[in-house]
Amino acid sequence: MLSIVGIAPHPPIIIPEIGRGRLEEARSTVDGMKELCRKVKNSQPELVVVITPHGRVVRSGPAILAAEQLSGNFGQFGFPSLSIEMKSDQDLIDLLVQEASSSSLKPVLLGEKENDNERGINLDHGAMVPLYYLQEAGLFLPGLHLSISFDSYKELYQFGQDVKKAIDKRGVPTAVIASGDLSHRLKPGAPAGYSPKGKEFDQQLVSLIKEKKVDDLLNLDQHLVEEAGECGLRPIVIALGMLSESGFTPEIISYEGPFGVGYLVSALYPQQSG
Repeated sequence: MLSIVGIAPHPPIIIPEIGRGRLEEARSTVDGMKELCRKVKNSQPELVVVITPHGRVVRSGPAILAAEQLSGNFGQFGFPSLSIEMKSDQDLIDLLVQEASSSSLKPVLLGEKENDNERGINLDHGAMVPLYYLQEAGLFLPGLHLSISFDSYKELYQFGQDVKKAIDKRGVPTAVIASGDLSHRLKPGAPAGYSPKGKEFDQQLVSLIKEKKVDDLLNLDQHLVEEAGECGLRPIVIALGMLSESGFTPEIISYEGPFGVGYLVSALYPQQSG
């Protein structure tokens, strides 16, 4: 069963070893991540599904790292000795392949063939940052590393429904983390430049989640989305698909944009039937 869905940002600067003296500039996000992970821990999951926008993206569908043992490090950010590991849950992978067999989007399994590019099957920072905080909270969980695809939001939403069916058949409490930053254009000097649409996008997205207006979220103005320069919408769409049957109760834990990038931390609680 689905125990909790978290929305988490992934700036490496919120890792204490990396951020160091700048950690205080994102204090709301750091505290929010700790709070989210406490809530995840309290939901007593046995598996975790991490949805990332920075894993390997392929044309034929959302990609899954299917190797038994996954690992990655923050060498890209100057800290190669800081590493994260995660085990794949092969049963959940097999169930998802079955559930999606007749759907428009099917998972693409990476890491099964010897000629797979090793760099393309390692954990990316979109997965490692939330996993770091989960492991700091004592949660060393096996599960599923899932990358986005650039298919329509409707198809990604439906794919999320297939993931939920696989989780249900797996039969153990499972947490989901949708990893993604919001606009990268909140102020002059931001990583993707500045656009006044960045703040508008972030305000709309947070409001739509808070008000549970999923249809409106799936139909956000594409010009606004493009102007925002975001990377979190598609992971959130997949996660919302997992909640489509039960509905959810949202909690906005924190939001800030100290470096010109929007960081949203949120918990979505599946509504239990009966």
